[in-house]
Amino acid sequence: MSSGAHAKTRRQRYRRPAVAVAVAGAVATAAAVPLMVQDPAADAARTSQSRACTPIKLIVVPGTWETTQASGPDTAVGMLRGITEPLERRFGSRISSYWVGYHATAFDQGKTYNDSKQTGIDAARKAMTEIARDCPGTRFVGLGFSQGAHVNGDVAAQIGAGRGPVPAASYIAGGSVADPARGTRGEVNLGDPLPGTRGIAGPRPQGFGTLSGKVANVCLKGDLYCALPQESELTATLGSVLSRVGVANLQGSAQRELATDLGTTGGRPADLAAVPNGVRTLTGQARGKDTAGAARTADDLTKLVGPLQALTRTVAHPVLVNTLLNSPPGSQNHTAGQVLQALSKTDFVGLTADLKAVQAATRSGDAAGLAKAALDAAAKAAPLTGLPADQVAKVTKVIQGLQPVALLAQASNVIDGITKIDYRGIRRAAQAIPVYAQRGDVRGLYRSLVAVEDRLMPLAKTANRVDLTPLAALLAMWPPGSPERAVGEALVVLDRVDWVRITRDLRTIQDKLDDFDPKRPPVIDRADPAKSLNAFFGVDLLSLAPQLTSLAEHGLDVAGVPLPKGTLDRLLKTRLNPRHLVQEGVDAAVFYGTRRHEMYGTAPVDGTGRPALAVLENWLAQRIETA
Repeated sequence: MSSGAHAKTRRQRYRRPAVAVAVAGAVATAAAVPLMVQDPAADAARTSQSRACTPIKLIVVPGTWETTQASGPDTAVGMLRGITEPLERRFGSRISSYWVGYHATAFDQGKTYNDSKQTGIDAARKAMTEIARDCPGTRFVGLGFSQGAHVNGDVAAQIGAGRGPVPAASYIAGGSVADPARGTRGEVNLGDPLPGTRGIAGPRPQGFGTLSGKVANVCLKGDLYCALPQESELTATLGSVLSRVGVANLQGSAQRELATDLGTTGGRPADLAAVPNGVRTLTGQARGKDTAGAARTADDLTKLVGPLQALTRTVAHPVLVNTLLNSPPGSQNHTAGQVLQALSKTDFVGLTADLKAVQAATRSGDAAGLAKAALDAAAKAAPLTGLPADQVAKVTKVIQGLQPVALLAQASNVIDGITKIDYRGIRRAAQAIPVYAQRGDVRGLYRSLVAVEDRLMPLAKTANRVDLTPLAALLAMWPPGSPERAVGEALVVLDRVDWVRITRDLRTIQDKLDDFDPKRPPVIDRADPAKSLNAFFGVDLLSLAPQLTSLAEHGLDVAGVPLPKGTLDRLLKTRLNPRHLVQEGVDAAVFYGTRRHEMYGTAPVDGTGRPALAVLENWLAQRIETA
């Protein structure tokens, strides 16, 4: 859940929401922890220490993007070196470190945050089991940062419950930096108490058991990973749900919808600067008549456009963009707002066409056509190319983090549409259409069509603009019986409807109803009412009626509750209201800009003025000395 110390060198992916799913996953992508200076001599001395049978073994779990599954146990990286190195100097040959390599991602590379965390738990348990087997008598100290703290705490809780890889008697102490499950029963909070806050993923329900009092954490005020205000109900709920959900549990297309990868350019993972940089490269290649290079660049850019367009459609929510733009000029948030504004102004459809023209010109050897198509592509991408590429690249993760908030902001619009549906009224009116048609009762037919149009058009307009699939997938992860889950199930039903056709047909009917003259009603041929109705309305009215009836019936089934005045009011007792979403989105954006999650090596955590890492290191050292 943290960003990594070697964010610039580590292969990183771009993920869309969740929740990514999640605000837990979303916030996870916000910060970039500076890599501590590597000392080649120290690294060489450290080699193979991970397997040494020292009396005390540090099991160290880095944060998100600080490590990989391929990293070796001697690969010391990131934030936690600020604790391991002082401990190694203080205790010398008594102690050695095992660095746990694991997936260390958050809703990217095909894994959710929970999937990634589980790879860390599995790797830590395996390491401790093997060390205990090969080094009888070795005792353990656990250590983790952010997602790594989540892993470290979960393993400690398992040990405290008697289900761990080693007995509780061999576990000296545990230390967590920015634990997303802060608030777990039995933990030791070092530093200021931070009342009214909790970890974003929620406390471990089982507590630390027999290890109570042996697992400490440090958390800086303002770090939403570990000090989320209790009033941030939506963010907390998302964090709790998403930190416990793996890819295998996502409904339907949720994995695809909530994890979008921008892919690669030139063999390296792409960020938001890939388009402006690529277009500049393309125009240079076109001027130099480098057809082979231009073909490769155009191919890379073409692969980027689709995911980038999808990202823009989701994240460039006007409220979030304006919130970011109102941040101080020059701040990370303000730059993110500028980038989102530029993305929303970029003609991706036209850019795709121009890139295809570039590819055609390279195949035919048309140098003039290549130059023109490249310049046209540059014009389409002008909103982005006008911003400094290094700044665009830096805010990639900020925009990444805002994605689930923007996704839920879309949900608020859809929910607003759902509240306007009178399912019973639609059902009655739709069922009456063929009856009135068969009777030749034009006035009755008019009343029924007006009733349908008035009740359904507000939702049709909204549903036709918004992709309901990711919203339904996200909400479907809430517990059964919760109002959020019920809304998600309603969206699943609504997503099956051909809203393009219904909106078109309703508009056609609306135009005819506006021209309807009760004194001169159209004549309905009772022998063939469908033909008469189709001729007048220009819509296959009798085939539309069963669809509307079915929609109404499904809506009633999904609600599963008495509907006062025929609405879904009781269904929508939910935290997904626009005002709450916007406020929490603002809070998250402010957090992204503070880089608070990176400051444990310098910021004081208590009244002594000592940095948070120093406070935790000293606490662990005391436990080791008395072990």
